[in-house]
Amino acid sequence: MFACVYVPDFPLEAVVRAEPLLRERAVAILEGKPPQVRVIALNEKARSLGLETGMTKLQATAFAEDIGPATKQSRLLETGSPLAVLRQRSPAQEDSAHSALLDVAHAFTPRVEDAAPDTLLLDLEGLDRLYGSAARMAGELAMRVAGIGVEANVAVAGNPDAAMHAAHGFAGTIVIPMGEESHRLGVLPVNILLQSHEISGMRRVAEKPLAREQEKLRAQMLDTLERWGVRDFRMLGLLPEHALASRLGDTGVKLRQLALGKGMRTLNLSEPPVKFEEAMELEYPIETIESLAFILNRLLEQLCIRLEARALATQELLLSLQLEKRVTEEDTTPVREPAGERSADKTLNSVFERTLQLPIPVRDAKVFLKLLQLELAANPPGAPVTKVSIKAEPAPPRSAQRGLFLPITPEPEKLEITLARIVAIVGERRAGIARLVDSHRPDSFRIERFTVPSNTEEKSTPTLADIAPVAVRQMRPACPLRVQIEEGRPARLSVEESGRKELQGRVVWSAGPWRSSGDWWSENINASEADSRGTWDREEWDIALIYKNQSLADGETNRMALYRIYRDLATNRWFADASYD
Repeated sequence: MFACVYVPDFPLEAVVRAEPLLRERAVAILEGKPPQVRVIALNEKARSLGLETGMTKLQATAFAEDIGPATKQSRLLETGSPLAVLRQRSPAQEDSAHSALLDVAHAFTPRVEDAAPDTLLLDLEGLDRLYGSAARMAGELAMRVAGIGVEANVAVAGNPDAAMHAAHGFAGTIVIPMGEESHRLGVLPVNILLQSHEISGMRRVAEKPLAREQEKLRAQMLDTLERWGVRDFRMLGLLPEHALASRLGDTGVKLRQLALGKGMRTLNLSEPPVKFEEAMELEYPIETIESLAFILNRLLEQLCIRLEARALATQELLLSLQLEKRVTEEDTTPVREPAGERSADKTLNSVFERTLQLPIPVRDAKVFLKLLQLELAANPPGAPVTKVSIKAEPAPPRSAQRGLFLPITPEPEKLEITLARIVAIVGERRAGIARLVDSHRPDSFRIERFTVPSNTEEKSTPTLADIAPVAVRQMRPACPLRVQIEEGRPARLSVEESGRKELQGRVVWSAGPWRSSGDWWSENINASEADSRGTWDREEWDIALIYKNQSLADGETNRMALYRIYRDLATNRWFADASYD
């Protein structure tokens, strides 16, 4: 058994998929350059108003409004919008819709033929054990196609050509049992046969001259059959094969076989799409982030549906916003402007791009939307947006199995949103994970993006060498001290007015000194890696300090604590910068 998925008026369905509210309206799709802009697709509501394919934009606009003042006024009061909606054809949205169809088809079966942008053929051999009867398979396939926001015809038959003819000729879902192809297809008009034959045999022609030649040959064939009185599949199937071959050649014989529902061929299998991208060309520029959020939400939902159909997630999103072009210097300057010269009369084509990297694979449109809103709030585009595009890098979804006795950790999605809110307040590269820098300088570290370790990473058993004997608690900032030296070693400590009161007492043990220095070889020091003193030169000591603890209930008691102190040789001042547990 074979199935065919056919989307009538595919350019219209691609636009309506991005704008679901248009499904309740009369919509017509325009294509061409002025003044040759014409209607190429429309829905039933538009046809009921009198619109037809081939009309110019001026004719379509005037005809949509010329239906009588009373009817027009009542309709405007009900909908609050014009009678018909005219949209320009969008190749980007058609490409996204076609990729979504391929995602659904390849999730249903790996044997898929990409016959045309609006037509897919599927081999259902052996899938009855998984989905059931042919009728249930057709219903399941139609439900999955409807889930991506596209209305399509689904037909199941014994051979791919019969399934394709049925999908082009019958609306909704239809199942043709084996052996009944000729009877069920006999009522279809012969022009469907010629269209389907063109799709199956000559669909990959890209050159316009060859495409026009094919359309001319098709019109001649249709005119010949019309003059013979052949108007449907049944009448073509009744013609004698030898007489048809003598007049129309091999093409006539093939058309007769297809009209009878006979013939079997091997599908030209296609690879599943690896690009997950959704785009929308806006009719009017959007200037506020709140308005842009509605568009982003719709595109993210479509992306998540496609990822879910393929059992995938994403760990990286690329947002691309096409900004409104500015011609003169008086206009608003876009966010990104080409470096170099600036002239007062040149046209600037600005594209605003932001990359959203996630620590784990996620497939939640709400999480993506919130993160993008925070990103755009911190880095606004700066100009009206005319086109929105979101690209997702696919990744396998995460699988985690937590132990019963492990502490509860926050959900990674919520943690990422919290970190994004913190970054929006404190700035980029100021929140994340602190990583030590390969340097002798104390307190040298950098902030890296928060990441979640993979569950597949091998965890080695820690040894005694890997376990620190004591914990070091860093003091930030370092506490200034007054140190009394006896025989070249610290003997007593006292703190300055702003220091810690516990850092005063008698030193009973000391080890050192350890001298360290750096950055003396560099004149220009990076401000992010060096402190205000520039070069550093210090003499460190580890000490045991006896001090009085007055917080205990039995009165004053002497306690001992371990500290790390150092003397800044450049200023000859003492500081305490760490304590040992």
